[in-house]
Amino acid sequence: MELTELVEDYVATELLSSIELDFLEGELWETTQHISEINTLTIAPKNICKKLNLDEKSCWQLCCAAILDYSRPIKRYEGRVDNLKKLIDQYNLGSKKKDP
Repeated sequence: MELTELVEDYVATELLSSIELDFLEGELWETTQHISEINTLTIAPKNICKKLNLDEKSCWQLCCAAILDYSRPIKRYEGRVDNLKKLIDQYNLGSKKKDP
């Protein structure tokens, strides 16, 4: 499994299995735990960002967070997308994004 493939599958079908969602949870957890070690984030295609109601130049990890927010909502005030955006800003990764 690969994060980008699962995001593309979700955008096409709006369905993922529990195992696939578990994989995305793990990927997002790894990203948040190691964000200080990340140098760049790859931007997802515009059509995927649009379908997930994200900014046009959002990274794949934000797409992952959006899918999890839709599929497995959490009861906290802020969702995964908002939390990840804060970390991206905190570590100044937004200005370092690059296209694939």
